[in-house]
Amino acid sequence: MGPSIILQGLALSLNRVSILKPIDGTFEAGKLHAIVGPNGAGKSSLLKSVLGLRPHSGEVFREWPGAPGPVAYVPQQSQFEPSLPITINEFLLATFSRRPLWLPMSTAAKSRIDSLLAHVGLNGKGHLRLGQLSGGERQRLLLAQGLDQQSQLWCLDEPMTGLDQEGQEMVNRLLLQLREQGVTMLVVHHDMAWVRRYADRVWLIDGGLVAVGTPDEIFAHSPQEVA
Repeated sequence: MGPSIILQGLALSLNRVSILKPIDGTFEAGKLHAIVGPNGAGKSSLLKSVLGLRPHSGEVFREWPGAPGPVAYVPQQSQFEPSLPITINEFLLATFSRRPLWLPMSTAAKSRIDSLLAHVGLNGKGHLRLGQLSGGERQRLLLAQGLDQQSQLWCLDEPMTGLDQEGQEMVNRLLLQLREQGVTMLVVHHDMAWVRRYADRVWLIDGGLVAVGTPDEIFAHSPQEVA
């Protein structure tokens, strides 16, 4: 089971300009929370603040049912240093093994990585260097990393970015599987049809928290803001 995340007065500003007014609320454990709102509303800033990647005022508490675990983060535009001489296989190996990368990979490790790559549609691409990957391939690789870590908290910022139809369907299947496992998910998404279909809770953001509720509640009471 994933954690619940409690926000107490979380606020964010840049150069004395308010980006997010104080937010109080709880991302309930084991649910898929869609974060929606217009461009520039502060959705990605909220996600990064929850992750501790942006300085903010207020408090963010994670209440884990057991020992805290790793967090899976899939940014909207994932970047890898093009000059890094690291392949997909080596990147994933470093996720679960401290074995030096210059040593031959064990059969068990190779099998584990092949299974992960098959799960996210990167079959046969383990030899590619990180700098060679397309945007969609980078998204798939970060999904594979989160799966291998068995993360119980996933934060995804427009996870369909760069993915073709097949890739988007793969992400949908993955998110449904994670929800069945009780994983807590925070997903920034612009596609309201997707939000209606998949989200358990919707957080409407526009410089602060405008409303939070089920998809039916949000679309019934704030149709213009989420259109």
